[in-house]
Amino acid sequence: MSRNNPSIDQDTPQPLPASLRGVLRRAFHHVADHIPALDRIRRTRRLRRMMQDALGYAPNLRRPRSFNERMAWKILHDRNPLIPRTLDKLAVRDWVATRIGTKMLVPLLGVWDRADDIPWDDLPNRFVLKTNHGSGYNILVPDKAAACRTSVARQLDAWLAENYYARTGEWGYRDIRPRILAEEFLAGADGGVPEDYKLYVFGGRPRLLQVHLGRFTEHRREFFYDPVTLRPIDLGRLRHADHPDYAGPPAEARVLHDLAASLGAGFDAVRIDFYLVEGQPWFSEVTHYSGGCGVPLGPPEHDRILGDMWAEGARQPVAAGHKTLITQSVPLWRQWLKAPWHREIKPN
Repeated sequence: MSRNNPSIDQDTPQPLPASLRGVLRRAFHHVADHIPALDRIRRTRRLRRMMQDALGYAPNLRRPRSFNERMAWKILHDRNPLIPRTLDKLAVRDWVATRIGTKMLVPLLGVWDRADDIPWDDLPNRFVLKTNHGSGYNILVPDKAAACRTSVARQLDAWLAENYYARTGEWGYRDIRPRILAEEFLAGADGGVPEDYKLYVFGGRPRLLQVHLGRFTEHRREFFYDPVTLRPIDLGRLRHADHPDYAGPPAEARVLHDLAASLGAGFDAVRIDFYLVEGQPWFSEVTHYSGGCGVPLGPPEHDRILGDMWAEGARQPVAAGHKTLITQSVPLWRQWLKAPWHREIKPN
């Protein structure tokens, strides 16, 4: 016992002073910025804390089983070179054209490196501005005359200056060159934003269709359906049966199944998004990090159901002509040794 304070046992380790802990923390982050192994440890700890807070359960990132656990594994380990190509909202257009053609690509109005380069007077009255190197970087311009060009330019330049990978840890965005693009404004039945159709594809097989209603509004709703029969599936935070005002996806939505299968072939798990406007499907985006492994899919058992679909998809044989480069079923060191990095996935 201490002679001066008998309540303190000198053999008991004492916590470091807060100032010293701060110094050590900053030193660790500085070193981790330059050593990939330490950076992975840092990112793993961040993901684990974020998932615990967002999902309400402690994730197992060594042996992932739920959908969000598998998503975290993908963020940390999957280095398929097709991921950044298909996340880049400009580069993906050529890739989509080789698989399903150009008729479903939203018309492109222009591409620029700076907001000041946008020729506003040459653009139509309605359009959409976005950047290509992240998620959620979209500005709807339903009325050019009413838009504040200064505010729009300020927001676009802020996005261009941001490294989405540094903020989220999602590797596929790390090396995408930031640019601005403008696309035609697709109007839904009410003149606003059309419904968003998101297909979850596992092992090249679309298993779930998620319909997003009321995007960019306070009345956003999301429902799951079978992509073949279009019957409601009791998954997620909302149930179709509790919202009788929505009749469900139209019959034309069935065509999205085959389109998503063509685009999703070669990946163990991917989300392919479309719009439907007057029965015409339009490609929206490819999403490899759906929800960023931190969005609850309803109760934990629903998270596990989607995780089982992912595991089943990873075990499926790859369709001829679509060679997957990375799968979760193969140890990472063997992927590095065997992955054919010099080849790209070719369409049928």
